[in-house]
Amino acid sequence: MTAVDLTTSTSSRIDVGGSEVVVHFAGSGTAVGYLHGMVGTPPGSPILSAAGDASLAITAPCLPGFSGSEPSTLTRNVHDWVFHLSSVLDATGLTGGPLVASSVGAMVALELAAVRPEAFSRLILLAPLGLWDDADPVIDAYATTLSVQRRLLTKDPTATAIFFDDPEGLTGDDLVEYGVARYQTRTSAASLVWPIPDHGLSDRIHRITTPVTLVWGADDQIAPISYLDRWASALPNVVATHTVADAGHLVDWDQPAEVAALVAADLGSNDVK
Repeated sequence: MTAVDLTTSTSSRIDVGGSEVVVHFAGSGTAVGYLHGMVGTPPGSPILSAAGDASLAITAPCLPGFSGSEPSTLTRNVHDWVFHLSSVLDATGLTGGPLVASSVGAMVALELAAVRPEAFSRLILLAPLGLWDDADPVIDAYATTLSVQRRLLTKDPTATAIFFDDPEGLTGDDLVEYGVARYQTRTSAASLVWPIPDHGLSDRIHRITTPVTLVWGADDQIAPISYLDRWASALPNVVATHTVADAGHLVDWDQPAEVAALVAADLGSNDVK
């Protein structure tokens, strides 16, 4: 059982195109959006806790089915996810600003940047999915057991405890609701990456003019660190790359303080407000 610290963030629910979207807010300082990876953004997520120390004001919407956001019948393919994200940006005031995006969230953000260049002033991408090399494949985290999946996502399996473990103090219907949200998050993530997380972005990647910073966990077991060079070569406007030690695929869960500091430094050095 894991205690969840809710003191560092607040949450609200907004209507976007008829679907209820959970949005978290944390920290104060430089405004930046955050779009989650495979385990969503449950309350108490490490990046939310790290926001204040890095002087970041994070707005973190959750995609359909993730972390309590209502599953949508309109997310039939990756393009439906992209149009939904576009509407979420408009509804949360994130359009035209910087965005930190992880894993599957980064994949959707890149697809949006290819068709809506004004969507982001800057992208800071944490181990994005979306490219594929048959000789060096991305690992399917959903073709294994839950315990193995947990070990694949982060170098320290306890880093994702607030997702995989039931919180202390929850009983009855609240515990059931938490379990349902966890199941929906896993199902939503799997729908984005199965059978492979390649939806043809390589054919559109030349359209992405947004400045991009790439951040990778040195011990990523899902998207090998070799993909850092692939993305750096494929994206037209990569301005910086970082490798984070002692971190797996969800680098922001393994090393949230370091990632938050990298984001603050990246935005500060480029006068992004």
